Amino acid sequence: MDFYALKFIANSNLTGEIYVGYMFGKKGQSPYFNVLLLTRTQQKEFEIPDISKDYLDFKSDVDMQYYKLASKYKNDNLLIQFKTYMYTTLKKMNNNVIGTKLFLAIEENDIYVLKSILSDILSEWAGETKSRVIAQKFDYKDLTWLDAVKEKGEGGLEEYLYREDVKNSVETYPVIDPIEGYPVSKLDIGEQIIVLPIHKVNDDEKKPGQIVEGKIISKELIPSTDYLFLKIDLGSGNIGKAIVSRELKVSIDQNKLQSLRNSEESEIKEEQKVIGDLYSQMKKNGTMPSSKRMSYLDIILISGFSMLGILLIILIAILLGEF
Repeated sequence: MDFYALKFIANSNLTGEIYVGYMFGKKGQSPYFNVLLLTRTQQKEFEIPDISKDYLDFKSDVDMQYYKLASKYKNDNLLIQFKTYMYTTLKKMNNNVIGTKLFLAIEENDIYVLKSILSDILSEWAGETKSRVIAQKFDYKDLTWLDAVKEKGEGGLEEYLYREDVKNSVETYPVIDPIEGYPVSKLDIGEQIIVLPIHKVNDDEKKPGQIVEGKIISKELIPSTDYLFLKIDLGSGNIGKAIVSRELKVSIDQNKLQSLRNSEESEIKEEQKVIGDLYSQMKKNGTMPSSKRMSYLDIILISGFSMLGILLIILIAILLGEF
C-alpha cells in the first residue's frame, strides 16, 4: 500500500448540515482533500455524491458539485469558510501526523479509528456527528493503471501510437505520484522514468504488466494540445511509447527528485544574482539610464527641432519676399 483514499459523509446533529468529501495521501504527508457542505435547503437542490462509487468517480462527483455550489452561491461564502476551517484544523492537528494516522488506520482496516479522526476534525464546526466512511488502498501500479484507463486524451491523439516508427513498440504509461510527483514535462531526454507497460489482450481489452524503469529517448509536444508523446528505452532492445498530459506528476527516484528541486532553486538564485550584479555594475560605471538624464536629452532634442523650425520659417519668408 502506497496511497490511501478516504471517502466520507457526515451529518451534524447540531446544524442539520451534511458534509461529503474525500482525503487522499501517503504516509507522513499532508492529506489532499475536498469537501462539500450542504445546508438543509441545498440538500433538496443538489444530488449528494454516492460514497459507494469508486474513489476516482466519487472524487469527480465531489469536485463537480463543489464547482456548482460555488458558482450558484457566489455571495454566500459558507462553503469557502468551511473549507478554510478544514484546512486550518488539519494544520492545527499537524497535517503530516493526520496523514500518518489515516494511512495506518486504513492499512489495518480500522473503521472506528477513521470515524474518530473524522469526528475530531469536524467537532469544532459541527458538534456531534454521525458518519459513514469507506477507505481504499492503492499502490503505484493500481493508481497508474486507473489513471491510464481513464485518460482518453483528445480526439485524434491515438494515431501517434500507430506511427510507422513506433508501430511495434510497447504501449506504456508513466507511474504517477499525485503527492510528491515531478511534472513529466520537466524531465529531459536521457533521464530515467518509471513506467507501467500496457499489454493488449484483444481489440477491446488491455492489461497492465510489471513496473519497469526506462529512459526517455524522445519527447514531442503534440501540436495544439497539452499532451506529450514519449518514446522510452525499456532495455533489452524494447522501446515504449506513451501519450500523457504534460502536467502529469510522475514517480521518480526520491534522491533524483530532491536533486532536481535543488537545481531549480539554484538556477533561480543564480538568475537573481546575475541581475543584481549587472544592476550594481551599471550603477557603479554610471551607465544606468536615469529619468533625469533622459529628461535633459528630451529637452535638448525638442529645443533643437524648435530652432530648426524657426530658421526654416524665416528662410521661406525671405524667399517669398524676393518673389
